Amino acid sequence: MDIVHHAVIGGVGFIGLAALGQELAGLGFMAGSVFPDLDVAFLAAGKRFYLKRHQGPTHALPLAPLYAAALAAVPALQIGWDWALFLGIFSGLAVHVLLDWFNTFGIQLFWPFSVHRSCLDALFFIDTFAWTLTAGFFLIVITKLISPSSAVFGYAALFALYGLAKLALQRRVRARLGVDFAIPSAWNPFGFFLFTRREGSLETSAYNALTNRFTDISVRPISSPEVINLARRSQVFRDMESILRGLSVIHVEENNNGTTVVAQDLAMRNFGGKFGSTELRFDPDGRLYDEMANI
Repeated sequence: MDIVHHAVIGGVGFIGLAALGQELAGLGFMAGSVFPDLDVAFLAAGKRFYLKRHQGPTHALPLAPLYAAALAAVPALQIGWDWALFLGIFSGLAVHVLLDWFNTFGIQLFWPFSVHRSCLDALFFIDTFAWTLTAGFFLIVITKLISPSSAVFGYAALFALYGLAKLALQRRVRARLGVDFAIPSAWNPFGFFLFTRREGSLETSAYNALTNRFTDISVRPISSPEVINLARRSQVFRDMESILRGLSVIHVEENNNGTTVVAQDLAMRNFGGKFGSTELRFDPDGRLYDEMANI
């Protein structure tokens, strides 16, 4: 889930808690809803540092109570400790983490006890239908069709049902088609990007689960061990390979100046198609002299 949607969902929580007379807890929910994505600050330490820790420690459920306590301690210096504020912040953190768990990149859900990244691949990080539900909530609140508390309850129920339905559909598509990954579409609730390695080939396609139609079918040979070993001379490539689920070499170009290798994580889709990609350049003797990473 993108940070803008997380922030707007924080606003949903604020409206619901404010309707119960818990404005401070509502503000805490908003703060907790955006806090995990402040790990963008890791970019100051470099892209490799950011890649390793993006959606890592800040998205760990075991640390959520500590983060909530630290954030609640700041206003406590002026107004005293408020358990409602703490619970509001913790709830915002938990909702953020669970929503990102349903996405496609992978979070270190149980850090520091496990560095394993987990994701359910149920929702694309920007989901049009989910945004429609959120926009519909605010439209209902603005027009006062129903009470804010009822609107929050209905929104939460519909959002949860949609997420679970998408999860069930994704699991069904993946099992029925026997693919490695079925990445949900941003626009079509029934659309998926399929990616699998099969019999020495790398197969990708777009699939509509409603019409059972395949489009944009592509089959390319899996890169040779020699190319992979060449790419692994880059520390950036090795870091990406250890973190990204579907990092694959998608283009190799050889000429008198050396070899260019382009790799991309096909299990992580985004609008620009750049996140999780790298371009490596080697001289004729196989020495790395340039590397670029979009992370």
